[in-house]
Amino acid sequence: MEGEQRLAEAPFASALPGDVIGVNIQVPHTWYEFDVHPVSVNRSIRDVVAERVKDRPELADFQAELVRTLKKVAREARKRSVVYSGSMCEIVDDEPMVASLLVSVTEAVNETTGESSPTGLDTLMGSLAPIAPGRRPTDPWRRVQVVDLPEAGRAVRTEGIEDIEIPDDNRSYRAVMMQTFVPFPVSSPKVAVISASTPQLALVEPMLELFDLITGTFRFVHRADLDTES
Repeated sequence: MEGEQRLAEAPFASALPGDVIGVNIQVPHTWYEFDVHPVSVNRSIRDVVAERVKDRPELADFQAELVRTLKKVAREARKRSVVYSGSMCEIVDDEPMVASLLVSVTEAVNETTGESSPTGLDTLMGSLAPIAPGRRPTDPWRRVQVVDLPEAGRAVRTEGIEDIEIPDDNRSYRAVMMQTFVPFPVSSPKVAVISASTPQLALVEPMLELFDLITGTFRFVHRADLDTES
C-alpha cells in the first residue's frame, strides 16, 4: 500500500497543542489522490490524470473520461465536508471501473432522530441500524459491527449494499459501501468517518476486503507526531 496522505484542513483549525491536527490514511499507489479544495480541484485532477497517462500510455484514449469521472467524485466530496478523497478509476472492457474513499470529520448523529450523539461505541452502534439481506444478491443489506483499527483503536463499521442519495438531487444509486466511524481521542465530540464505495455490485466481497485493508491504515495525527518527525 502506498499513497500516504496527511491532512490539516478546516476541521482541525482550532486544535490546541496535543489535540488531533489531521488524519493519515494510505491507498494503493494506483489510486488517484487530489486536492479537494474548490479553487484547485479541477487543475489537480487534470494534473494527476496527465501524470498517470504519462506512466501508462495505454490510458491516453480514456484520459477525458477519467477526468470527468474524477471530477464527479470531487463534486460529491465537496458537498460532504470531506478532508481527504482518493479514487480508483481503471478502464476494464472500455468502461471505467470506479471506487472512492472519502474521509470526513463531523459530530456523531443519530441516524433515526438526526440529533447529535455522544461518540461512545455503544451509542454509535445504537444509532446505526442493520438491514437484513433481500432475496436478490444486489438488494440492499447492512452489517453493523465493532472493529479494531491497528493505529486508531476501536471503531464502529457498517458494510453492505446501500442506496446512496446524490447530494442536491432527488436521485440515488446503489453501491457497495463501507463506513467506519472512528471516535476522536479523549472526550472530543468529533468522529472521523471513512466512507468507501463502488457501484461494482458484482464484486461486493473483494471490494469490501480492499476497503478493509485501506481503512486499517487510518490514524490520527497529533502535533507531537510532527515535532518528532522534524
